Amino acid sequence: MEKQMETWVEQYSLPLLRWCLGKTGSRSQAEDLAQEVWLQFFSAVRKEQAPIRQPEHLLFRIARFVWCKHLRKKQQLQPLVESLMAPDFTDSWADETEAEQQLRWLHEKITRLSHLHREIMILYYVDQLSQRQIAEKLHLPQSTVRWYLFDTRRKLREEKKSMNQTNYAYRPQRLSMGINGTCGPDLATNRITQNLLMQNILIACYQEAKKPQEIADRLGVACAYIEHELEWLVQQEFVAEENGKYATSFLIRTTRQEDEVSRLFEKHKPHLSDKIVQYLKEKESEIRAIGFVGCDRPMEKLLWLLIYHFTQQYLQFEMPPRPIRADGGQYWPLGHVRSDPAEGLRAGWAYNGSMHIDDFFWFGLYNFGRSEIENLMDAYTPYWHGLREFLKKLIRNHFDEACIHENEKEKLATLIEKGFVLKEDGQLRPNFVIFTPAQYTLLRESIFKPLKQLLQPALDALTRDMEALCRSALPRHLNHLTPLLLSQSLSSLGFETEYLAFRDGHLYQPQDPHDGEFLTLAYLYQ
Repeated sequence: MEKQMETWVEQYSLPLLRWCLGKTGSRSQAEDLAQEVWLQFFSAVRKEQAPIRQPEHLLFRIARFVWCKHLRKKQQLQPLVESLMAPDFTDSWADETEAEQQLRWLHEKITRLSHLHREIMILYYVDQLSQRQIAEKLHLPQSTVRWYLFDTRRKLREEKKSMNQTNYAYRPQRLSMGINGTCGPDLATNRITQNLLMQNILIACYQEAKKPQEIADRLGVACAYIEHELEWLVQQEFVAEENGKYATSFLIRTTRQEDEVSRLFEKHKPHLSDKIVQYLKEKESEIRAIGFVGCDRPMEKLLWLLIYHFTQQYLQFEMPPRPIRADGGQYWPLGHVRSDPAEGLRAGWAYNGSMHIDDFFWFGLYNFGRSEIENLMDAYTPYWHGLREFLKKLIRNHFDEACIHENEKEKLATLIEKGFVLKEDGQLRPNFVIFTPAQYTLLRESIFKPLKQLLQPALDALTRDMEALCRSALPRHLNHLTPLLLSQSLSSLGFETEYLAFRDGHLYQPQDPHDGEFLTLAYLYQ
C-alpha cells in the first residue's frame, strides 16, 4: 500500500498542484490546498477495504470536496453536497471526519473555560445532571446555572461562527528569580525557577491584574492548570488576588529597563564613576600603606575590589525593611525576564550581585559572574560549610600548616585545587584579600569617607533622576515598591562603575573566569 501511495504521489502531484493553483490563484495557497487534499485522500484510501480502481477520479473528487469546504468556511455559504464516491463510503467518511474535528474543537474550548463555566458544562453535558442538581451540588441558584449554560453556549457559538480555531501557540519567556535578603531552608523561588508555566503566569499578570481565563487565553494553556498554579503563588505571596483578578506582587525587570538605568549612569559618569576611579588611583600609596593582606596586588587588579567595597559596602542606599516570607525567609523576591544574551547595553557582562556570609564578601561580574565561590557562600550545603569553616581556621592561624590536623589535609588539597589557597615555596597563602578590623576602619575613614563627601552632590542628582525613572517603570499596583526599585537601581552603581572603568582600560582584564573570580573575594575580621 505504501509503495502504491508513493506511485500515486509521483503521478498526480503536478496535475493536482496546477488544479489548485487555478482555483486559488496563489502558489502558497495552492500548496496548502494540495497538502490538505493528499491528507484526506490517504485517509479515505486507508478506510476503504476494496482496491481503488480509479485513484485519479477519487483524488480530484476529494479535491473538489476540500475546495467547496474551504469556500463554505471562507464565505459562510450553505453546505454544498457533492458525492465523491458511493454514499456508503465517502459520505460516512466525511461525516466521521467532521465529527472528530468538532469533538476535538469542543474539548479544547471546554478546557479553556473559567472554573465555573467549565464545571457547569461538564456536569450538564458529560455527567448529565439537571440544572436543579447542578445548582444543589455547587450551592448556586438554579437561575445562575441556567445563565452560565446560556453564556457558555453563546461564547462557543460566536467563536465557532467566526471560525476561530487557533491553537493558541505561544512563545514562553524565561523568568530568572533572585532574592534580596536571607532565605529559609526551603527557598520558594526555587520552585518558580523550575516551573516554566509559573514563570509565564507571573509575567502575564505583572503589568496589570488579570482573571485566570485571561491568563489562560494569553498563554494558550487550559484554565484548570492556570488555577492550580495560581493557588500556590497566592499562598506564597508571589501573586495577590482581588475581586477575582490576580497580579504579580514583586518586581520584575527587563533588559530594556536595565538599559535605561545604564544610560542614566552614563549620563552621570563624569561626576560619579570617573571621579571614583580617578580618586582611588590617586590614593594608591595611601591604600597600600594600610597593610592589609593583598595590598601588594597591581593597582589594576586592586581596583576591582576597591570599587566594589566603596560602592557596595560603604555607600548604603536605604533598603525598605525586608518582609518575612511564607517559606520562612526574610527577603524581597526579584525577577528578571531573560532575553538574548547578545542584547542589552552590557551584553557579555555577568552580574551576580554582592554576596557575603561569615565575614566573606564577593562580587560576581564580567566573565566570573558564575563561580564556585557562590557555593562557599551557601550556608545550607554541608560540604561547602565544612570547607568555609576550615578556610576560616586557616585565616585565624595565618595559614600556618601546623594548625592542620591529619583529617583536614583533604580539605586543604581541595581549597588549593579550587584556587582559594596558594602553595608556593612550601608556604601557604590566601588567594584573596584579608582585612583586620583596624585596617578596614582605616580604609573607610581615610579613603572612602572623603570620597563620599566629594561625590555627595552628584549622588543626590543621580538619586533624583533615578527615582523619576523608577516611578515611570512600575505598574500602578506596584507603586508602593518604588523605594525598593530605587534602592536596587542605585545599588547598580558598583557594577556600572566597574563596567565603565573596565571599558576605559583602568581594570585588569581576566583571561578566563578562574583568572578573575578571586579579584573581588575578601575576608573582613569582625
